[in-house]
Amino acid sequence: MIKPGAMHRANGGYPIVPARECLLNPCAWEGLKRALKDRCLQIEELGVQLSMVSTVTLDPQPIPLDVKVVLIGSPAIYYLLHAYDEDFQKLFKVKADFTTRMRRDRESEQAYALFVNHITQQDNSLPFDRAAVARIIEYGSRAADDQDRLSTQFGDIADLIREATHHAGQNSHQTITAADVRAAEEARRYRQNLVEERLQESLADGTMLLETSGSAVGRINGLSVLDMGDYAFGHPVRLTASVGPGRRGVVSIEREVEMSGPIHGKGVMILGGYMTHVYGQIGPLSLSAGLVFEQQYGMVEGDSASLAELCVLLSAVAGAPLRQDVAVTGSVNQHGQVQPVGGVTLKASPARRACSSRHPTAGL
Repeated sequence: MIKPGAMHRANGGYPIVPARECLLNPCAWEGLKRALKDRCLQIEELGVQLSMVSTVTLDPQPIPLDVKVVLIGSPAIYYLLHAYDEDFQKLFKVKADFTTRMRRDRESEQAYALFVNHITQQDNSLPFDRAAVARIIEYGSRAADDQDRLSTQFGDIADLIREATHHAGQNSHQTITAADVRAAEEARRYRQNLVEERLQESLADGTMLLETSGSAVGRINGLSVLDMGDYAFGHPVRLTASVGPGRRGVVSIEREVEMSGPIHGKGVMILGGYMTHVYGQIGPLSLSAGLVFEQQYGMVEGDSASLAELCVLLSAVAGAPLRQDVAVTGSVNQHGQVQPVGGVTLKASPARRACSSRHPTAGL
C-alpha cells in the first residue's frame, strides 16, 4: 500500500513545482517545507496529519532527500510568500525573472522559425513557407508591442500556428502561406472583438458623439485602450473642458465620482503642476477647470490622456479652437514635455478607421 509521491520520484534531481497548485493543495506547502528542512521524506497519510490520534501501528522509515526544488509562479505569489512566510526566504534563496519579450534580431528571428518548425513536426502538420514564418514573426512583434522586440509567450504563438494549419487544411493547401496566418489572425479577432464592433457601430450611427472635421474650443478627440483580458483594442473618445474663475484648480470629473484609477488621477494633478509652473510664477492662479471623458461610463485608468487633457484645457482657457480631425494620445510631465507613448499600434488602427469612415481627411 506504500506508493511513491512526486518528491520520491524526483529524489536526486530537480523537481519543478507550480507554486499556485502547491499552495491550493491542502498540506502540500507545509509538507514541502518540512521535507526540505528535514532533508528527508516521511510517508504518512493525510488523515494522520489532520487527526489528533494516530491509528497507524507501523510507519515507514524516513527516506533521505537530496533535491533542488524549482518553484515557478507569478511575481505576485513570490512577493506574498516573501512577505508573509518566514521560511520562504530560507528555503528558496535564488530568484530568477523571466521576461515576456526578447530583442528582435537575426538570431531571435531564426529561433522563431525553428519554433514554428518544431510545432509542425510535433503535430505532423503542413510546413510553413518563408512568407508565413515572416508573418508569425511580425505577429510576435505586435504582441510584444515593440518593433524591436518579440514576444516570448510561445503558448499563444503555438496556438496561432495550429489555427493557421487548420485553415490551410480546410483550403487543401500543400504548404501554409502568409494568407493562412492572416486568416487565422482575422478569425481570432472576429471571435473576440464584439465590444469593439459595437463601439464602431455607435460611432457610425451617431450614438457616440465624435466630430472629425472643423475646429472647436475646449473639445478634442483622444485615444484610449480597452483591455478585455484576452483582447485589447483602441477607440477614440471625446474630451471636453470648462473653465472659469475660482480656486478649485484642475478637477477631473471621473476622479470626483470615483470612476478613475490612481494613475489617471496623478496625470490630472500633473496638469495642475504644469499650470502652476508656467502661469503661477507671479501670483496664485485663479482658475477652476473641469475635465471629463464624454460618454465614458466605465473606469478610466492610465496617464496617456494627459496630453489631450492639457491641450483641451489650454484651448478652453485661451479660447483657441482645436482641430477635430486629429486624435491625440500621450502623457506629459509638469514641464510640458511629451513622454513616450504606449500601445500606439492598438490605439492607431481602430481610431483611424473610425475617423476616416466619417471624414476622408481625418488623421492621427
